[in-house]
Amino acid sequence: MDKDLRCIIFLGFAFLLVLSAFNSQGFVEVFFSFLFFVISFLAIIYFTFTFSNLLAPAVINILTPKWTMVVGSMFYCFFMLGFLYLEAVVLYLLSGLVGFGAALLWTGQGAYLTACSRIDTVGRNSGILWAMTQANFVFGGFIFTIFIIFSSIINSARILYGSFAIICGLGTLVFAFLPSPSRSICNSENNEDFNIVDGHVNYGAHSVRDNTLRLLSTRRMILLSVVFMYSGIELTFYSGVYSACLAGFQALKDTNGLIIAYNALALGVGQILGGLAFGLYANRSFAKGRNFVIVIGTITHLVAFFLVFLNIPVEAPLHKTDSVGYISPSYYIAIICGFLLGFADSCWNTQIYSLLSSVYSINSSNAFAIFKFFQSMAACISFFYGSVLMLHWQLIILASTVTIAALCFIPVELEARAMFAPPVFT
Repeated sequence: MDKDLRCIIFLGFAFLLVLSAFNSQGFVEVFFSFLFFVISFLAIIYFTFTFSNLLAPAVINILTPKWTMVVGSMFYCFFMLGFLYLEAVVLYLLSGLVGFGAALLWTGQGAYLTACSRIDTVGRNSGILWAMTQANFVFGGFIFTIFIIFSSIINSARILYGSFAIICGLGTLVFAFLPSPSRSICNSENNEDFNIVDGHVNYGAHSVRDNTLRLLSTRRMILLSVVFMYSGIELTFYSGVYSACLAGFQALKDTNGLIIAYNALALGVGQILGGLAFGLYANRSFAKGRNFVIVIGTITHLVAFFLVFLNIPVEAPLHKTDSVGYISPSYYIAIICGFLLGFADSCWNTQIYSLLSSVYSINSSNAFAIFKFFQSMAACISFFYGSVLMLHWQLIILASTVTIAALCFIPVELEARAMFAPPVFT
């Protein structure tokens, strides 16, 4: 196993631990119907996450991606520990810190991935990393299933959230012991400060903020910002809205609440299979281009949206309902939709990571900060309308934006392939 791949596996394992703990506590909150607190925490997290992305490149420039992720994951640990005392003011404050920590964590991940990848390995590394990261849904669903079955035994919040904090702390330790990547993407005091924007080298850019704004003003990044926003919209749907729909869909006759756990498992399996498929067979998919994978993801998303439209009643996102959709209520179709949503999401995100890591290899922290800024901003907006719009309107928004996002991604990928195509001599 080469050093770069070992770095990616360690990175994926660290994210698996941290996110398994964080998502599991989210499932517990939904199970106990702490809806007001869930909405409040997520609103604060998304809000601070959105604007903290603008600060993340500067932090990475100082601490390096590895130690930036260590600091970011520590905020997740503090959030878990806050539930041991259940002080509302403390939890709201910690929610804001988690948003800041998330910006450090995810932007640091992109920068570390770039430092561990070459043009011929970035597809493989992106796929493997995404599969390992999203395996947290499988572990979270498994933990949640055990919690439901043994809820009469596991009745202590201190035991539960103490366990989550320990798991998160182990993830932080793995971050701290991450191997150093084979190359560095951070500027040091001895290196000339420069960045690349649309193929042009810019020297003397002493402000990370100016670099980010300059990158954002390019045609390529403007097109990609549409893609980033779609990834945020569909993130909110599969991670929040769809679970709420299943919880409110009384005709499924899910008396014990296991549908949420099974959906998380199906979602995780779809994410893992997609990540591994486009990671282990990255060379084949690279030969066909990232557009091939994006088309697969777009079609899969459209199929999933159509099945959700047929199976779930339109008022399910708003409240519990005994109504049915356009077909007889199907437990299996509901789970299949979770799998399709996970698989399609992996199609989009693996290719976004791969594209940013290859095209913006020098100023990757700026590129990933822009990615997470638009993704979290769109997720925040869709999070609020997701609780007031009926399902069919949300599906229309999703179907429209996935088509627009695909049309924006395709020309950027064509330009990227032209940039890295070997010269032809005649």
